[in-house]
Amino acid sequence: MDNFFVFTSNNENETKQFAKDFASKLDNNTVIVLTGELRFW
Repeated sequence: MDNFFVFTSNNENETKQFAKDFASKLDNNTVIVLTGELRFW
């Protein structure tokens, strides 16, 4: 089963807050893969 979630951050603090909230909802044995690119506009 494939689950996809897309998150676009506007700044570093927003990314950190998302990560903290997201991680708190995961089971201990959950495997996640992060992929993407850093863009500086």
